[in-house]
Amino acid sequence: MEDQKPIKRSKELVSLSSDHHNGLLLCWKIRTGIANDTSVDRIAAYVTRFFDMHLKPHFETEEELVFTLLPQDNRLRLMAETDHKNLELLKTKIIENESERLNTISEFNSLLEKHIRFEERELFPLIEQMVLPELLVEAGEKILKKSNKIPVEWEDNFWTKKI
Repeated sequence: MEDQKPIKRSKELVSLSSDHHNGLLLCWKIRTGIANDTSVDRIAAYVTRFFDMHLKPHFETEEELVFTLLPQDNRLRLMAETDHKNLELLKTKIIENESERLNTISEFNSLLEKHIRFEERELFPLIEQMVLPELLVEAGEKILKKSNKIPVEWEDNFWTKKI
C-alpha cells in the first residue's frame, strides 16, 4: 500500500474536507454492510438519506463557491461537476431500480470514494495554488456560513455485525 501523508488543507476549505471525511465514512459503512450481508434495502435507505441531507448540500456549496474559482472549461472542475451529476443519477437509480440496487450501491460507493480522493489530492490543491488568496478567503467565509451542521444520525447501524 502506498504511504499517504496527511494533506495540509487551507483553512478556507477545511470544512469541506471534514465533509469528505464523513463521505469516506459512508463508503466504509456501505462496504461493511455489504460484507456483513446486510439487507440492501437498509443500506439504500441510509445512502439516499445521507445523500439528500449531506452530499447534495455539500455538492451545491462546492459548485457555487469553490468550483467557480476556476475557469468554466478547467478539466478538473469539469471532472468534479460530472462526478456530482453521476452520483446524483446513481442515487436516483438506487431508489428506482430495485433489481439493480446492490450493484448500483456498489457503483455509487466506488465513485464517491474515487471522487473524494480526487478532490482532496488534485482539485483542492490546484485551487489553493491557482486562486488569489483574497478570493479564497472570501469563498471560505461564504462556505462557513453555508456549512451543513446537521448531525449524521441514523438509528439503524446496518454496518455493525449482529452476533
